[in-house]
Amino acid sequence: MSNANFVQKSNLFSFTATRCLRNEYFHNDCHICIDVCPKNAIQLVRNKLTLFDNECIECAGCIGSCPTESFEIESFDPNEFAASYALENTPTVSCKISTPCLGVFDIEHLLVMVLRSGESTLCDLSHCATCSLNENGVMEKSIRGHIDEANRFLTQIGIEKQVGTIDVLEEQAPRRALFRKGLDKAKEAMGDDTAPVRSMTSAHHAIVNMLMPLKRILLKNSLKEHVGNMTETKFAEPSILFFNKQINFETCTNCGDCTQFCPTDALFPTSDKQGIYFSQGKCIGCGICEDICKPNAITKKEEYDLISVAFDRAEQLVYYNMVMCNECRCPFPYKGGEPICDRCSGYKKEFSNMFTLAKDM
Repeated sequence: MSNANFVQKSNLFSFTATRCLRNEYFHNDCHICIDVCPKNAIQLVRNKLTLFDNECIECAGCIGSCPTESFEIESFDPNEFAASYALENTPTVSCKISTPCLGVFDIEHLLVMVLRSGESTLCDLSHCATCSLNENGVMEKSIRGHIDEANRFLTQIGIEKQVGTIDVLEEQAPRRALFRKGLDKAKEAMGDDTAPVRSMTSAHHAIVNMLMPLKRILLKNSLKEHVGNMTETKFAEPSILFFNKQINFETCTNCGDCTQFCPTDALFPTSDKQGIYFSQGKCIGCGICEDICKPNAITKKEEYDLISVAFDRAEQLVYYNMVMCNECRCPFPYKGGEPICDRCSGYKKEFSNMFTLAKDM
């Protein structure tokens, strides 16, 4: 077990703690990977997510569960697979043929496969019920949940093609044996200096100040090819993928905490620091902004716009004129009335008795 603040590796499987929402923000309670891991290899140590390499079997089932791509396996990159899926000769995605556990794919990956290929994608789940990774049915439930959400989104935006499943058990080779062959090939490639060892996802994460998960970028680029043909791009229904926010002008103090702690820069300040922008396409729905906002000025807004999502359009949610406080002479976001900041106003109300003269008592 390595230090939780750095990259932890179990053979070819790795966990980058600095990309984990739970590790970066103390109050975040994301636990999807913990719930889905069949071997209890991912645990909380002093409220920090930690990979126990002696327990990890490198099944890759947790990779698709992480919203920030904290997990990677060097023998398989789901982003590369999804991006090149349209070039494959068969529409079937199976851990018996070319992939590890289908838990490696998130909703974004499934959508990219359908949107880029223009055809329905077929996931082989015929063996999931009896798979050793499917402890108490958790892994299969997670995979089917991703498929259902992908299909719900495709239906919502008017795409007829869907993600289908193969549910009838067929005579197949042991999954672990096939995947182990893939691991052995990856190890051989790592020993060959001429073979590329950095995946598309690893290269993406190596870009300085890169905050967006690659799977979200692939999905947005895939949507760009379709939004021009859609009759409707604005949806009032809530989405598990895309999120919208609103800020209450009266309660917001323009403290900047939400922009500072946003892990993907979905919330960012105006150039003069007097306002806040929001980009639907960058928001991953972690909820950190709502949790950290002390006056509870940030709330969810159910509607979303695919044009704004696909092209990263930003909307100005709030803007303040800064004026000088009559009491402390410090600038503050003015909302009308007497030019006194909230701090001075509150202090004046709470401790007014301290300033009462003896003659007035």
